[in-house]
Amino acid sequence: MRYDVAVIGGGPSGAVAAAELTKAGISTVLIERNLENVKPCGGAIPLGLIEEFSIPDPLVEKKLSKMSVRSPGGRMISMEMPNGYVGMVRRERFDSYLRDKAERLGTTVIEALVKNIRQNGNGYTLHLSKDIPPLEANHIIGADGANSRTANDLGFPPNELQVIAMQQRFQYCERLKPYEELVEIWFDGDVSPDFYGWIFPKTDHIAIGTGTEFRKHNLRHLQQRFVEKLGIREKPYLDEAAKIPMKPRKSFTQENAILVGDAAGLVTPANGEGIFFAMRSGKLGGQAMIEKIRDRKPLKTYENTFRKLYAPIFFGLQALQSVYYRNDRLRESFVAICEDTDVQRITFDSYLYKKMVPAPWSVQMKIFLKNIYHLAKGS
Repeated sequence: MRYDVAVIGGGPSGAVAAAELTKAGISTVLIERNLENVKPCGGAIPLGLIEEFSIPDPLVEKKLSKMSVRSPGGRMISMEMPNGYVGMVRRERFDSYLRDKAERLGTTVIEALVKNIRQNGNGYTLHLSKDIPPLEANHIIGADGANSRTANDLGFPPNELQVIAMQQRFQYCERLKPYEELVEIWFDGDVSPDFYGWIFPKTDHIAIGTGTEFRKHNLRHLQQRFVEKLGIREKPYLDEAAKIPMKPRKSFTQENAILVGDAAGLVTPANGEGIFFAMRSGKLGGQAMIEKIRDRKPLKTYENTFRKLYAPIFFGLQALQSVYYRNDRLRESFVAICEDTDVQRITFDSYLYKKMVPAPWSVQMKIFLKNIYHLAKGS
């Protein structure tokens, strides 16, 4: 069987790309190695994404506007979003919904592992597991995560900065009841020496996790310490772990192939947010692929558009992580800055719709001076 486009990977980026292509009448196959896969993920999505992609209410298990951050010394800063909320989704339900939507539009969905991809004169040959005959495709979209086989087989530049994250799911208990309507973030070297720990509530469980730069620290020990510091004695009913690429690849487009989502490295530093950028890259990549097939426009327009829209956000968060995540004294200073109401307003307004929100000159100067003061204090 031959298709215009083969999308490899059935997470949010691949499913959104497939739906875009199929809506436009492009013959598309979506290949996912395990349709029952549970992707390790906190499952936080901003209001802007919920609105843009018309995510139905039943998929959003919690709509949370309250958040607290904890410093290494135990200082707690409480914050509230006045203009929106962060939605909490369960990835196994969320991903399945997006794949089903693509399939209803006409995408062919195949459960199989792509064993290898070979370029030929007319496009690509994909060899699959489960004794499925090879498929032919004129174009490829790699949406197969941080360890993308597509990227390797097609010779894309490597993913660079990578974090390994672990998350455990706990049933609600007395100790966890205060978190039923609250997101909490821990900036604590005992929990994560170079990232952060999180507590995300869902309908029937709490997701607790942490991350650290790949191969730098013992992740399981960090997670165990986090749970102990929370005073939880109950056992988790599910353990999850995954690698997170937190820097865009040097290039994620070729003449007839692109990468989207984690495969392209599109997870933001500092906060590790990936679902929004996965779905936006899937949509932009799908639209660029349509223009390539119909009008012979270069696929590079997808990468250029994505970088134009979001490079400032990636750069700013990378700078924040590089400066403030280095040691506990600096993390203490970072949490202190979070107490400022202008910092909170700008942060939340930017988060909800992923746009840099301008602030009056006086506010910018105040925040700048506070940063200088706390950096000097924390160094």
